[in-house]
Amino acid sequence: MGLALFLIVGMLTVHCMLMLNSCCHLLEKRSSKSILTYVDAVELNFQYGPKSLQKSAAIMKTITSVSISIMQCSFCCVYIVWVAVNVKEILDNYWSNSQSLRVYEVAVFLILLPYIMVKSLNTLAFFSTVANLAYLIGLIIIFQSLFQGLPDSSERPAFSSWSTLPLFFGTSMFAFESICLTISVRSKLININDYGGWNGLLSLAMTIIIALYSCMGFYGYLKFGEDTATTITLNLPQNNWLYTSVTILFVVAMILSVGIQFYVPISIIWPAVKKQMTSDQIEKFGRVAQCFTRAVLLTLIFAVSVLVPHLDSLMVFIGSFFGSVLSLILPALMELMTLSVEGQLTVTTTIKDAAIIIFGMLILIFGTVESLKNIITTF
Repeated sequence: MGLALFLIVGMLTVHCMLMLNSCCHLLEKRSSKSILTYVDAVELNFQYGPKSLQKSAAIMKTITSVSISIMQCSFCCVYIVWVAVNVKEILDNYWSNSQSLRVYEVAVFLILLPYIMVKSLNTLAFFSTVANLAYLIGLIIIFQSLFQGLPDSSERPAFSSWSTLPLFFGTSMFAFESICLTISVRSKLININDYGGWNGLLSLAMTIIIALYSCMGFYGYLKFGEDTATTITLNLPQNNWLYTSVTILFVVAMILSVGIQFYVPISIIWPAVKKQMTSDQIEKFGRVAQCFTRAVLLTLIFAVSVLVPHLDSLMVFIGSFFGSVLSLILPALMELMTLSVEGQLTVTTTIKDAAIIIFGMLILIFGTVESLKNIITTF
């Protein structure tokens, strides 16, 4: 059931990405402006949408910017917790004097503090490429482990319980957080027409991602059953240098990935801070102010990581609250608005988008409530 529902959620999310791409194409023609980010797309959609909603453009831009900033910061929280949990797991096997998880989180924070001061996107892109290579090597080793000694699928229950569905959908939405970056990638392409469509670059990339996630989820649960941990690395054989090296690879990759994730919220927050400064202040203290802003933001991210050191609950909350809004509700709403102004809105499209919005709202409500219950219970 998890595999079937995950494929449905994946296809629905890709469909919303393609809808967003089509809306951007129509909006650029109508406004004669280039859309560079997800925030730009939302703002233009309301500016050139139905007259009754045009006044909402500014507030929708703010809401979207805040949502994306919080969501990207939340990803950094998950990365910090993930690294700390896995480093602790490794050292616990080789060091009897084990430290608390908080100690490792502090260590990760101190490592990240100088790293997040890197401002060049090209430099961060290089580190992200190195991280992707590390992920790829690690995945190959993990899959060769998963495919050994698999039990018959009949030994695993096909369905868990209705009560776990909100948590499942929240986690699934967390997995498809990349919709915020799809517009940024689109703006960098030489030929934008290669991006959309069922056989475009976006569909190809997401098909690969969905296939990897589906295989990892299916075969991971098939092998470990009820013993499946929050992260697959915790299920790998301990005291084995090969699998320990996988965890180390992923730890390095996670740390390197924080830079590119951190770039998104700081690119929104720093301009807002900069507007509050005079030209003289910017000239004298601009660099110091930006470094201070980055340090404060990372400190806030670290504080949340310490307060909620539970990966599963944190991922479900992020996916349910922010993922449902940004990946499902807003794209469907934008298509309704864009096509209605263009005079291309059909009854079928209206019903389809309304169903997506309702589905997103259900995930938002029930997933957020369940994740908050789990977070409160752990305290």
